[in-house]
Amino acid sequence: MNQIKRLNFYIITLLLTLFLVACSDNTTSSAPTTKSTLSIGITDAPIDGAKAVNITITKIEISTSTEDTGWEVYYEETEAEPAETINLLEFSKGRVFKLDSKDFEPGEYGQIRLYLSTTPEDNSITLLDDTVHNLDINSGIRNNGVKLVSGFTIKEGVNTELTIDFDVRKSIVVKNPNANPPLYSLKPTIKLITNDVSGSIIFTEPAVGNVGMTAGDVFFLYAAGADISAELTEYAVAQLANPETESAYENAKSSAIAFIDANDSDTVKIIFPFLEFASYDLYKQESAETVNEVLTLVAEQTGVTLSADDNGELIITE
Repeated sequence: MNQIKRLNFYIITLLLTLFLVACSDNTTSSAPTTKSTLSIGITDAPIDGAKAVNITITKIEISTSTEDTGWEVYYEETEAEPAETINLLEFSKGRVFKLDSKDFEPGEYGQIRLYLSTTPEDNSITLLDDTVHNLDINSGIRNNGVKLVSGFTIKEGVNTELTIDFDVRKSIVVKNPNANPPLYSLKPTIKLITNDVSGSIIFTEPAVGNVGMTAGDVFFLYAAGADISAELTEYAVAQLANPETESAYENAKSSAIAFIDANDSDTVKIIFPFLEFASYDLYKQESAETVNEVLTLVAEQTGVTLSADDNGELIITE
């Protein structure tokens, strides 16, 4: 009888153990997986030499490793969702064209490839005199690809936001300014910004440092203490000599045009969005000459140093 009782005890113990293990397995398998979301937007620094800069995006790929050994599609045109045509000049002063977000595994990622339409008229620039020129996509990537070389991190369980900054003033070059018509080209490498480690700098009238500000004035930000002499009056000669490798304001971190903000009592403003936390010198373009459609910059330094702290707050030192 005692042996039967002990046998029953062992059987009950075994069944209870199996039941607990099964419950544990079910609990583990049914636990929700933490998802990470990636959102990509597109912006541009304003330009005063054009009315429109249109690009047509057909596909965006994300490198799934820092070694770029694999790629995953973030966006691709379909019959139901045709390619996106964007006028970049409509998305400046902090405005962003946002693509739909997509879930990705958290981790370190490499570059992004952004593909534009291979139809010539789908990518174009409209100048101030209303003439329209197709944009040549000067790229080493097949199928009109534009490469963004910056790596980035997708954080676990949060929405990671990236912004692609075309900065038209620097990314469009005139490959043959003496030809009729000239050939305009979009450079293959564009800036990629991680939103949570960037900030914005906004100035309002009546003055920026010791320089007045009126609507239409053009301003530039350079790294604090940078020598920009090579980008001033000598720039046009260099650009004409090397039209496929030189671009305007190559070392400028950002540019902005003063504008009247009708939503803020017609206040004159300049906005530098999506800046890395760093110190900058501010320059104002005092005059400009056209040399075979290439702008020559003559700028004045304001004596104002701008810094953004870790929270994106603006610090001004005169």
